[in-house]
Amino acid sequence: MTYLKKQRINLVLKEANDKIHLNYRDGKMPLLKIIYASDFHGSTIVFKKFINAGLIYKADVLVYGGDITGKALIPIVEVDNGVFAFELMGKRYEVKLGEINRHLERIENIGYYPLVVKKEERSRLEDNTYLNTIFKESMKDRLKNWIEFAKNKLKDTNITLYLQLGNDDEPELENILREAEDKRVVYAENKVVELPQGYNMVSNGYANITPWHCPRDYDEELIYRKLEDLVSRAGNTSQLILNTHCPPYNTNIDLAPKLDKDLKPIIISGGVVMEHVGCISVRKIIEKYQPLIGLHGHIHESRGIDKIGRTLILNPGSDYNVGVLRAALVVLEKDKVKSYLLISG
Repeated sequence: MTYLKKQRINLVLKEANDKIHLNYRDGKMPLLKIIYASDFHGSTIVFKKFINAGLIYKADVLVYGGDITGKALIPIVEVDNGVFAFELMGKRYEVKLGEINRHLERIENIGYYPLVVKKEERSRLEDNTYLNTIFKESMKDRLKNWIEFAKNKLKDTNITLYLQLGNDDEPELENILREAEDKRVVYAENKVVELPQGYNMVSNGYANITPWHCPRDYDEELIYRKLEDLVSRAGNTSQLILNTHCPPYNTNIDLAPKLDKDLKPIIISGGVVMEHVGCISVRKIIEKYQPLIGLHGHIHESRGIDKIGRTLILNPGSDYNVGVLRAALVVLEKDKVKSYLLISG
């Protein structure tokens, strides 16, 4: 990054801080400052921006809403002595061995997992068991690296990072998050977590059934039972933060393209047809308990804010595949949302 570009980014962040009152403790009432984001899908650059945003905005907590891992392996295959080929975003590349490293970083920042394959190993690409094993190990290794990065960045601060999986993540990754827990990194899913200033947060990363039948898609009844148990144990819902990967159904933040039988977006008169795809169970819980705020992700293109009764709900959206952080900066004061801002970087 050039010096001038870095200075410009810092100026934009400063202006956003000024809008939301960086020095927000005025001595009258203790406040809680949250940065929330979701759906990084393996993009390392976006995860690093998220952690650094916590430092820049002087947050109390960072909350991550799920879908941590990427969606594909990208084999970089030796096709000639010292020449490697791969396809990325519909384009074919041929590079020399010494040029591979800069492409590895690009692939990682898009959210994919590069796999360098020598000429004598090419037959292994036909072994699905081998590829699935490498894919899962790549997910685990990157998640471990992210957690180590977060711990190093946050170790001398009072900021805590709360993590959960999403519907697109493999359930076995829960073990990595559990084992990584310390005072700065907390695995929050399916728990009632006590936050500073008397707030509680409940987190759930499941989603109602999607057309892709992801690893953690579940039926509405199970999701409702999970949330009912968590919220009923959380106590005072006037200071409750509901962190569910899937947004509530029939809102401004659960609109996605309607798909045909081939899972292609339906286009009419030049426009994409949109439909509500959120979780009915999440909506029922919000209507019943009226938590202070709902933090949601899952639907990348449905960045926005809405209300259900007294409950403010938001979805910062996701543009992980172009390296852009979409997040929400929220300040809570006792039993009200003092201020909120959707931010990008």
